[in-house]
Amino acid sequence: MFNRPRLKAAFMRFACSISIICFAVFAAAPGADGKLKSTKVPRYDAAVAKAVAFIQGNVAKIDERSKTLAAYALLKAGVEVNDPVVAEGIKVAHERAEAGAYSGYDHIYLAGIDAMLLADSGDPEAYLPGLQNIARYVESVQRADGAWSDGAQQPPDVSMSQYGVLALWAAKRVGCDVSAQAFDRAATFFLGSRNGDRGWGYRPGTTRGLGGGKTTHNMALAGAGSVAVCRTMLHGPKGYKAKATADPKKFGVLAKAETEDPKVGKTGSVYPEYNAANSAGNLDNAVDGGISWNNTRPYVASVHKLYFYYCLERASALADMREGWYTTYGDVLLKLQTAEGSFSTNTGPIVGTSFAILYFVRSTKQILDKQYSGGVMMGGRDASELFGDKKKKKDIGPLDELLAAMENADLDSLDVNTDDLAEKIQFGSKEDLIGQIGLLKKLLKHPDATNRQAAFFALGRTGDFSLIPQMLQGLRDPNVGVNSEALQALRYISRKPTGFGLKVDPLDGPKTSSEAQKVVRANAWRTRAYRTWHTWYASVRPYQELDGLDALELLAPSGGQR
Repeated sequence: MFNRPRLKAAFMRFACSISIICFAVFAAAPGADGKLKSTKVPRYDAAVAKAVAFIQGNVAKIDERSKTLAAYALLKAGVEVNDPVVAEGIKVAHERAEAGAYSGYDHIYLAGIDAMLLADSGDPEAYLPGLQNIARYVESVQRADGAWSDGAQQPPDVSMSQYGVLALWAAKRVGCDVSAQAFDRAATFFLGSRNGDRGWGYRPGTTRGLGGGKTTHNMALAGAGSVAVCRTMLHGPKGYKAKATADPKKFGVLAKAETEDPKVGKTGSVYPEYNAANSAGNLDNAVDGGISWNNTRPYVASVHKLYFYYCLERASALADMREGWYTTYGDVLLKLQTAEGSFSTNTGPIVGTSFAILYFVRSTKQILDKQYSGGVMMGGRDASELFGDKKKKKDIGPLDELLAAMENADLDSLDVNTDDLAEKIQFGSKEDLIGQIGLLKKLLKHPDATNRQAAFFALGRTGDFSLIPQMLQGLRDPNVGVNSEALQALRYISRKPTGFGLKVDPLDGPKTSSEAQKVVRANAWRTRAYRTWHTWYASVRPYQELDGLDALELLAPSGGQR
């Protein structure tokens, strides 16, 4: 007989959900109905729809250099990942990242866009090795002064440095190793390269490029947005108040914090143990200066006019600007759209249209909303996916009826009672569970983490060795409660009660006040657990299970992951 209190505790874990900061640029997952994300401004919705249709209808015009940007724009607009343009862009970014094939003038631009696309792909864990390659490369070519450029002998480039920061931000938010010093050095460059008017020129210290060294609207916002990213990584985003957790654990996961810590500083940082050389106040001052320069001077469109809008959207979102700018500038942008739906710039209509889409869908705001407002935390996964979400339940009868209801439930109004669920699975006979294996396996892919957790628990109690490949996939589930239950199931099936020394709680470890660090810790646990148990299974699997292992290996990222 199994321990009933432990079971109930296991199934109540999801009742304690929190907002975890993982700092990632995550794409908004498109709805099941295939509709694009709404801008909440009807005229902009219409413009985005036309722009998306233009890109989708002009695939032949998308050159190799523009494929990942076009894919990223469509993804952020809500287009499905299996769309030909999106799928091709992800494929190109993945191959380039895996090979580390970044060179030439565009090396940092491509690295930045590839990183954002892969991080927002909906399954960033599949691309972690490539994302780590990008991060490693971008850090390796960062100049001693903290900037990036098109060559070791070339002067610093504010625009390119912006994409260096974006690449590292994208990689870090999905769990890659990125040093705090890289962001701090970048911040030092931006703070030290401003003109006397508090803005930035294209190549600081020179007269090269557009503007001849003078501040331009494009560079003022590129610089302000980049500093704001560094501020977010080193100190937390402007206006964010970190949560103090009085009871750090409840049922194995974090309890929701009830009080606010007035100190932003380290408590909001991705690097809580790192003492940044650049203070939050100095970084905020630089961001405000760049935005103020833009706001107090009439915008004069350059040959890169669409680039301006994407820089504006990012700087405005990260700087926590007051509303009003979005429609003021958006209505001007709207006038640049052609009848066929494109927006042209000197680099062509595909690039221009992509930048316009990213402005209208408020790409960066999507990220911040999901990171700090209880929305999607990681790779399109929300807080309920990480820790579950307690809902009002209604009682359901026998086990087969209960499982059927779980499979078909309208998750907005119906789900199972967690106490009843634990009791029914605990006291149901092994034969009853075996008879429900088909349905339970379907529940492993259920969108509700509660149901997945129940399915892993029940399948583990069947003792069926052939289910181990499915249990291994549970170790990589985005919900830590599901991870824990999958580990327990593996222990039961394999008759290895110690589970190779792996802790049951993925978040177990030294106390930390950083929510982002908790995400990193959970990802590290998932990687170790998956590798450990996968290696064991490879050594003991029966001959007839070879196909299952081969399929599992195809699902696993090559080269390992964090």
